[in-house]
Amino acid sequence: MSDLPLGVGLEAEARAALDEVIHPSFGMSLIALDMVRAVRVSDTLIEVDLVMNCPGCPAGEVALASARQALQALNPRAVRLIILPQVWVPPWE
Repeated sequence: MSDLPLGVGLEAEARAALDEVIHPSFGMSLIALDMVRAVRVSDTLIEVDLVMNCPGCPAGEVALASARQALQALNPRAVRLIILPQVWVPPWE
């Protein structure tokens, strides 16, 4: 762990851990695929907002399980992965 304050240091470590999680369908990390939208850390919870790049794809569940495992390895606190709705049509159309 780093010498940064708990939230800041663990947030950076969480993002780094998610950058190591490779989506099985695309061979790229969740960070590189821009699936991670926000990471929040408190004394009791690591919470991550994600969008799925291919809704309904079974590999997405594998990626989510790998993300949860990577985050729990950082700190055994509770991990919550929140799947955000993906807007497929730009609002101006």
